[in-house]
Formats: sequence, structure tokens, C-alpha cells
Amino acid sequence: MQIALLIAVLALPGVSQGSTKLTFAFSEASAPYSSLRDEKAVGLFPDLVQLAFTFIPDYTTASVVVPWARAQYNVRHGSSDGFLTYPSEKRQEYAVFSAEPLFTQDFGHLVYSADNPNRDVIESATSFADLASLTVIVENGSKWEESNIPGYLARVPGQHVDAMMHLLMLREAGDFLVQPAEDARLIAQQLGYAQKLKIRKVDFIPNSLIPFHIGVSRKLPYARELINQIDAVMQSPEFQSQSSTLIEGYR
Repeated sequence: MQIALLIAVLALPGVSQGSTKLTFAFSEASAPYSSLRDEKAVGLFPDLVQLAFTFIPDYTTASVVVPWARAQYNVRHGSSDGFLTYPSEKRQEYAVFSAEPLFTQDFGHLVYSADNPNRDVIESATSFADLASLTVIVENGSKWEESNIPGYLARVPGQHVDAMMHLLMLREAGDFLVQPAEDARLIAQQLGYAQKLKIRKVDFIPNSLIPFHIGVSRKLPYARELINQIDAVMQSPEFQSQSSTLIEGYR
């Protein structure tokens, strides 16, 4: 049934025959998800988009790596064909999105040092209330953290994620971070803290799952047909297996 659906969708009219190049826009400074290295797009998001299109032979993809505000502008105005992002209401005004997420970012992790004297408390906690005596390091100005980490927890702000990791591991200014596992591993590795890094998956952090969908500019004449093809590919067991392996490689 799934193979038949994929074949049927790939035969939809309105899509040019042969290989059509599509340009996807990515953020230049969002490692490990996307960044610029040696003038090329690298990271999980370019890899996932490229993987999806290996299942759609009518297309090839090229990547543009720019500041994120510019990436969104490019898709809005049709100078780039697509991106991979959270499908907010504002973005849905100018892009058509896949029905299912290609990737789900998971903030449901406590990040801490193996040397933390409160390690036992962190590893046994079943709610934020169990962590009430500890200090969380947060990113200065993060609206998500303001909304989802209780106000009764003592906070130490960091200006950016590197500073937060230094505050945690070097200065020992707080006990833990709330962060996706792939972010924490990359930052700790880059800053030399990989040996001390501990990550615990928990289920008590609200709104911890952020879905990222492929979006295609509404300026593209065959945007809906293209998204239908992507939706069909994402139902393929082979694609699901390969994408899961790819994502795990970043974790």
C-alpha cells in the first residue's frame, strides 16, 4: 500500500520532468542543526533534507547558508524554495509544510556535570519540585525557558550556549541546564567538557518537543504537489529507518 502510494504521488502532474534543482535555506550559526563550513552547508538539517530528496529522483537540492532571518525572508519571497523549521502560523502564510515533522527537537533533558555534588538529586528527580533546592543555568532572554521552567528555581543566566556550558562545567555556578541532547554533546565536545558531561532524559518538562517540518515557498507553482511527494516519502519504512539512523548519529 505504501509503495503504491509513493508511486502514485510521484506521478502527479504539474512537476517538471527530469531533474529540477531546489534551493533550501539554512541558518549559518545553528550547529549541530546547520552551519557553514568550508563554504558548504553542514549539519543535521541539510543532511535530512538531502536524504529525503534521494527518494524523489525528479529533484536535486542545493543549500544556501545565511543568517536565519535572511533564510526566512528568502523563502517568503521565493528566492529560496524551502527550509526546515517549526511551522508557525506566520510561516504557514508563505510556505506549505509537510504533514509530519522530519525532526523533533527534544528539550526533555537535564544536562549536568559528573562532578556535581548534587548529582544524586538530579538523577533521582521525578519533577521540577524535586530540583527546587538546585540552581538552573538558563539562556538570557529565552522565552521558552521562562514559560517552561518554574519560577521558584534559582537561575543563573548565560548570554549564549557556550557561556552556559562554561558556567556549568568550569565555574560551577549552577547545577544543570535544560537542553536537547545533541546540542549539549556538541557544545561540551567543542569546549573540552565531553568527559564530564552527563545527560538525563526526563518526562516532566512541559512543551519539550519542538517539531521541525519541511516547508516549501508558496511562490513555487507546484508547492502542494512537491509537499505531497515529501509526505509520501516520509511514510516509507526505508526512509524512516535511514532518517532515524542519521538523527541518532547526532545524539
